[in-house]
Amino acid sequence: MHWASGRVLHDRTFRAVAGGEVLSMLGDYAYQVAFAWLVLSATGSAVTLAAVMICAAVPNGLLLLAGGAITDRWSPRQVMLCSHLSRGLLVTGLCVLTLTGSARLWQFYAMAAAFGLADAFFWPASGSLVPLLADPGDLPAANAVVATGEQAAMIAGPLLGGAVLTAFSPAAVFAVNAATFFTAAVTISRALAAVTPRQHQRRPTRGLLSSIAAGLSYARGTAGVRAVLVIVSASTLAYSGLFAVALPALVRASGHGSLALGALIACWGAGQLLGAISAAITGLPRRWGLLITGMALGEGTAFAVIGAAASVPVACGLLAVLGAGIAYASDVALPTWIQLSTPPGCSAGSAA
Repeated sequence: MHWASGRVLHDRTFRAVAGGEVLSMLGDYAYQVAFAWLVLSATGSAVTLAAVMICAAVPNGLLLLAGGAITDRWSPRQVMLCSHLSRGLLVTGLCVLTLTGSARLWQFYAMAAAFGLADAFFWPASGSLVPLLADPGDLPAANAVVATGEQAAMIAGPLLGGAVLTAFSPAAVFAVNAATFFTAAVTISRALAAVTPRQHQRRPTRGLLSSIAAGLSYARGTAGVRAVLVIVSASTLAYSGLFAVALPALVRASGHGSLALGALIACWGAGQLLGAISAAITGLPRRWGLLITGMALGEGTAFAVIGAAASVPVACGLLAVLGAGIAYASDVALPTWIQLSTPPGCSAGSAA
């Protein structure tokens, strides 16, 4: 595994793309802290914050399959490039609105929906990109490297967002996030211009609905993929509510500032970094299904304890432990299994 990781890291294109994506995630995690804090401060209502976040979740959930199908027909590079540019422009607009004091509640809803739309295309494309940059034998190492960078961003990003928000304003955080999106767009555009024609070959052209139907048919006929879809859906539902609404409300109710919110998310990121490093060392578990089932039970118990304790330190400790298990089970093992088991002609993004 060490040798494979070193080989991946010596690939200039992989390094450039992974570095740009980690940078954009750094800004994105800072943005999440600032945006949730801005909405909660402007409205004083956790219910309103939940409604705003639902506006992001609905288009994301409805269009995720379309995002995978479009990635099949187009290319991961082009889809990710468009997503980076569109999100950079959105955050720039939010920065201007915040600076001028003209932000209104309906604009928060619109911004969340637009981000959900862009993310619905970005995530399937990003999941399909790693197999284009690494050989099949290097996929576990490549996914571990990417996951490690993501978790490092999850530690630094929320702390950065909380610190900048405390020292300056939400607009400053939004400006930083916009810069990271534009930088990632430039990085992926330049780096992947050198990818060989074999790596850039497109999937067979077919109708968009046919691509979605093929992905659903494959998932319906494969027990492992069906299980993955249930797991991912449940996890997304649980963690969306926790990070987008519950943790900001907990921090404000306990009298802490935005830096405490950043610290909570950073603890989760620190746990995930540890889990990703462990996965890079040990590799893909043989019976990852048992691990994920155990993690699901642990997650439910931890969420109940966090709600009952209503304590920021308790939440920090539990999130760190959960993050380690989730990173090992889901962030490395799960995408590697999907990439290796997805048949040719069906991207990992549209299959799951």
